[in-house]
Amino acid sequence: MRVLSISHRMQHPLIDNHSIFNAPAVFDYDAIVVDAGGVFDSIRAASRAEQEFHTFADLAVVGGESLDGAVGIAEVLRRRREEFVRALERGAVVAVFAHPYALFTGVPGFHGIDRYFWLPAPPGMAWDAVTVRGSEGVAVAIEEHGHPFVRIIDLLRQDVLYRAYLNDRAPGFASHAHVIARSAGGAPVGVEFRVLNGRVVFLPTPRESGASWLAAPEGQAMVEVMREMHRRPDADRPRWVIDTAVPGLDALEVAADRARLARERAEGEEAAALEAAGERAGLRDVLWEGAEYRLMPAVLRCAELLGFEHEQTAEDEPILTSPEGQLHVVAAGAEDAVDMAAHYRLRRRLDEIYRLRAQAARGLVVANGRRLDPPAERTREIDESLRVAAEATGYALVTSRWLFVAAVAALEGLAEETLAAIRRRLLETNGLVALHDLLVPADEGAPPDAEDGAEAGAGVATERS
Repeated sequence: MRVLSISHRMQHPLIDNHSIFNAPAVFDYDAIVVDAGGVFDSIRAASRAEQEFHTFADLAVVGGESLDGAVGIAEVLRRRREEFVRALERGAVVAVFAHPYALFTGVPGFHGIDRYFWLPAPPGMAWDAVTVRGSEGVAVAIEEHGHPFVRIIDLLRQDVLYRAYLNDRAPGFASHAHVIARSAGGAPVGVEFRVLNGRVVFLPTPRESGASWLAAPEGQAMVEVMREMHRRPDADRPRWVIDTAVPGLDALEVAADRARLARERAEGEEAAALEAAGERAGLRDVLWEGAEYRLMPAVLRCAELLGFEHEQTAEDEPILTSPEGQLHVVAAGAEDAVDMAAHYRLRRRLDEIYRLRAQAARGLVVANGRRLDPPAERTREIDESLRVAAEATGYALVTSRWLFVAAVAALEGLAEETLAAIRRRLLETNGLVALHDLLVPADEGAPPDAEDGAEAGAGVATERS
């Protein structure tokens, strides 16, 4: 996993150091570090023509409108704001070295820029002068010693000079904030927030960003911390996730408890039971996870139960293979309906394959829409534009809850011919995949939601002859 660092120089082979102007697309990274003060300084220098900047594609950054061979400052900054939103929607972790709130009015066509214009906030919150308060100090105390970013704060404490704190009395703070560290006087200076499907972590600043003694150890620590952050759950599981039955899970958990009580005699049995229980319990993640890096492992486990094998491309993208064919997979979760972003991600992959190999590849989008609602109560999980795009461009689209139903049926002993029929449908359907007729006995009738568009695939999907 590569780390994008904007205006905060660190040394590590996996860290890409850039400015706000010459960085590649932010949403191509799952781990992002931003020095809010350095970003503001770069914008000010560019708008006053005190320093020349170029984009990642080597276009000159200019103060006016975009022209051939040049791009306006305002256009770059609007693009960056959208890229941070998309990165957090995909589950990125954004570490922010905090500086006090400030305004700058010198960018033509983009008036009233504040220091945090690029960073989305949780619902009911804003990164404004009420929330991000200026202050200065050198004493920092850890509040949660188990948090991964404690490693960074401990390193910075050798020469810290924080410039801002987060106001724990600001609107929305109590609902969304998770305090990691405080100043000697109790003001939060290290705080984690859940934003969209990702995380934003505010950190105290070192006295000198990029100092020679700090750049290498901070870079090593940051890479390790970001890896650990991406292994943490997206959120506390809703109660209905715990109540969702998975065949055999209760028995495996009981077996694990018994093994722990008799560890001297059954250490091997305990380990095997825990591993099996974890695999089974992880199937439920397909019903509620939002960020792709958390949702995809559950998707792949469900697919393996249906008879697919999981492989990776050279770019670490997932592929499902079976005797019937091969599928390139994209997973997307949303609290509302899953939108066209999943389509664009899949099309980029398929188009690149066609460009390199001159052959068409099949794709599959697994959509976990309305992810915080109980599965039986979900309606309109997929945006209509996504369904139409799947039909028109020729790839399969399936809801995560029907993928889960199929995986549970496979655990309960679904016949091999039915499993093969499910795989063929996923490989051959252009549009929304219908699985109800393969998984529910005919005498049970259609489920209540079969007509709401969530599984109306029989009427709108087409299969290749």
